[in-house]
Amino acid sequence: ASVFPVVPRHTAGSFLKRQKRYNTPFEEIKQGNLERECHEEMCSFEEAREVFEDGEKTREFWISYRDGDQCLSSPCQNGAECKDAISSYICWCPVGFSGKNCEIGECDMDNGGCVHFCKPDKFRGAVCECAAGYKLAGDGRTCDPEGDFPCGRLAVNVISALSGRSAQADLPEENLNDTINNSLLLPKQSGHVDSTTNHSATNNVTWKPTLSELPSWAFSPTLPTIQEEVATDKRIVGGNEVTPGEIPWQVGELIFCGGSILSERWVITAAHCLEKITIDSFFVRVGEHNVHRNEGTEDDYEISEWQVHNSYNASKSRFNHDIALLRLKTAIVFSDFILPICLGPKKFTEAVLESGIRSLVSGWGRVRFAGAESPVMQKVEVPYVQRTVCKDSSSSHISRYMFCAGYLHEHKDACQGDSGGPHASKYRDTWFLTGIVSWGEECAKDGKFGVYTHTKTRLKCRVSEPAR
Repeated sequence: ASVFPVVPRHTAGSFLKRQKRYNTPFEEIKQGNLERECHEEMCSFEEAREVFEDGEKTREFWISYRDGDQCLSSPCQNGAECKDAISSYICWCPVGFSGKNCEIGECDMDNGGCVHFCKPDKFRGAVCECAAGYKLAGDGRTCDPEGDFPCGRLAVNVISALSGRSAQADLPEENLNDTINNSLLLPKQSGHVDSTTNHSATNNVTWKPTLSELPSWAFSPTLPTIQEEVATDKRIVGGNEVTPGEIPWQVGELIFCGGSILSERWVITAAHCLEKITIDSFFVRVGEHNVHRNEGTEDDYEISEWQVHNSYNASKSRFNHDIALLRLKTAIVFSDFILPICLGPKKFTEAVLESGIRSLVSGWGRVRFAGAESPVMQKVEVPYVQRTVCKDSSSSHISRYMFCAGYLHEHKDACQGDSGGPHASKYRDTWFLTGIVSWGEECAKDGKFGVYTHTKTRLKCRVSEPAR
């Protein structure tokens, strides 16, 4: 015999129906109420189901009700939508972002594949842009030069010379005591210096000023060094002689500072280089290599105006916001030996700086602290120094507009006379200005670094805009 009771057909279906809880006769006839069922007292999943009458909505409520809302802390970034889950959450990332919290932008991964700059776009994701003088190629990532002399790109013949030199030893330096007709101390006859300016007889005259003849600003305390001389061949320890055209954006400002070419009319330098001088008391020289020779690549240009950073105040801090622009009276004539360097946007510049690549510092500054200047342009590679290490290395204030580069114990640095010159970094096949030589405590001193002005510290006037 069957052990199961026989149930009339009209009541059998009741066993398959969901049973409602019983509180009071009146409550049973009321429609489910969330406040009454689950907030005034703890409710069960079934009681919540009575309110929503929908399985999916009930489950969404139940996750938050029993587990807490994991989205209350707003963990998702960059405008992402947060979806609560059991003991977790899910971020629905907008276009161009990824990661658990949508914290990784496409531009943060290999620069979005861009050859120059990457800009996040909420509709298109990573969008590539180019430095001034370049246009975006059809692939949307590469930057093609629009003219013959694009910024940050060395001439083909210079690259060839560099490749050949890397396998050769440096040749002995010639006698530097020969009679000098055209040195960096006096303007060379290029035709670009205003004819109304009296530079007195420069032809067939040798001028060797003594220290007493030089103005106080001729030896402004500055930069990291390019180090000690080796008695045998006069080579600089920590630095090397530059191949002509290797740093074509380098500018010499008479005898006391350096600078970098940004465009045909603009040169960037350190603001402290302009202290106690007048605009007509100096000029800039481009295309220079050996200041004791006229190599035919040099040109001199006079200044029509300068613009110092609006926050620069030497009486408060001689090196904070240490950046200035020089506008030239006439446009620079570019060549394989005279080219501008590229400027990048703030985020790009910071990323290149902190990427760990070694940047290049150059100039004609002193080869050791309180020593003689170098007649031939020198270069030295220096790594970026982490900010905490940088600040701990000096008793002087390192502001957020400064950064350190160099070595803790190696004798590689810049020195007096290099101020205002470029701290340049190569990204892919283009050179960008990532800093300006500003100051240091002596030169290549153990435990000390060179301090540079961030080029993210921009002046109000815009020299150029990125090409799209």
